[in-house]
Amino acid sequence: MVTQEQIARKLGVSRQLVTFALAGYPQISKESRKRILAAAREMGYRPNPYARALKNGRSGIIGLWIPDQISTHYTHVARELNRLVKGARHELISSEVSIAEDQQMLSHVPMDGIFVVDAPEQADIYRKSPLASRVPIISMGADCSENTDAVQVDLFSGALEVMEHLIGAGFRRISHATFIREESPRKGRRLGYVKAMREAKLKPEFIYYPLTEQQRPITRQLIQDYIRENGHPEAIFCHSDDVALGIYRGLCDMKLRVPEDVALVGCDGIQDTEYLECQLTTLVQPVAAMCATAWQFLLQRIDQAATRPQRTKLKPKLVIRDSSLRNPRPEPSRSA
Repeated sequence: MVTQEQIARKLGVSRQLVTFALAGYPQISKESRKRILAAAREMGYRPNPYARALKNGRSGIIGLWIPDQISTHYTHVARELNRLVKGARHELISSEVSIAEDQQMLSHVPMDGIFVVDAPEQADIYRKSPLASRVPIISMGADCSENTDAVQVDLFSGALEVMEHLIGAGFRRISHATFIREESPRKGRRLGYVKAMREAKLKPEFIYYPLTEQQRPITRQLIQDYIRENGHPEAIFCHSDDVALGIYRGLCDMKLRVPEDVALVGCDGIQDTEYLECQLTTLVQPVAAMCATAWQFLLQRIDQAATRPQRTKLKPKLVIRDSSLRNPRPEPSRSA
C-alpha cells in the first residue's frame, strides 16, 4: 500500500505538505496540490479510512441504506447524495437493506454518518445500538423513523392530489397498483388513495404485485392476467413509475390505449416517463431538495451532537401529462 511518506520522498517535499494537499487544505498552493495529487494518482495512493478515523475521529465515509438497488428512484437518490458527499470530499457507500430484515445492518467500515431511505425499521434498530451515540443517522423518504432526524416526503397528500385529478376528470373505476397490503405500517400512497375513493363513494380496487428485481416485466404480464380476469379499470394509480412503465407496456400488448381505454399515473418522477408514445403523468418526488436537506441535517448533527431534533416534510409535485387526460392533446398536423 502506497503511503503519504512515500509520496513525499518521491517529490522531495515534507510529509505534512502531502497530508495537507490530500486533505484539501486551502493554504496549499494550486501548483503544489496539483503536483501532489498527480503523484498520488500515478502511484496508486488510496487513503486508509481506519487510520484516518483513529487519528481524528472522522473517516470521511458516509453510509447509505436503501431498500433495493434496482429501483430507478433509489438509483436517483443515491446519485444525488453521492454528488453532495463527493462535493464535500467525502465518500458514499451504499448498502441494500430489506424491509423484511430484523437484523441490524452494520458495517465494518468506520463511518461518520448514515442516511437510511424508506426503511424506518432499520433506523430504529440502529438507534438501539452502541454506535448510535457516535455515528448519527438521518431518516429520509416517504417512510421515516419517528425517532431520528428526518426528511419526509408527504406522499399521502400527493396521492390525494392524484386522486382529485383522476376523479375530477370523470374516472370512476380507479385501481391502485401496489405491493403495500392493508396491514402494512408504511402506506402513505395507499391511505391517500383509499381516503379519496371513499369520500367520492367509490369502491377501492387493488392490483397487487410482488417486489422483484424484474419489476417491469412482472407487472407487464400481471396487468394482462388481471384484465383478462377482471376487465380493465378506467384508470390506474401506480405505486411507482417503474410499475407504471411495466403496466403501460402490458396495456399496449393488449391493444388497449392510454389514456383512451385506461388512464395511467405513476409516482417518483423518473425521466423514463417522458420517453413514451404517450408521456406518463407522475407524482414527482423532490429528490434534490430531500437529499440537500438531509445532507445539511447530517452535517449539523455531526458538528453538534446535542442539537435539537431536526425534522421537515416536503411535498411532491403532480406533473400532469397525456396519460391521464380524458381528452389528450391531438398530435400536431403534418403538412405535406
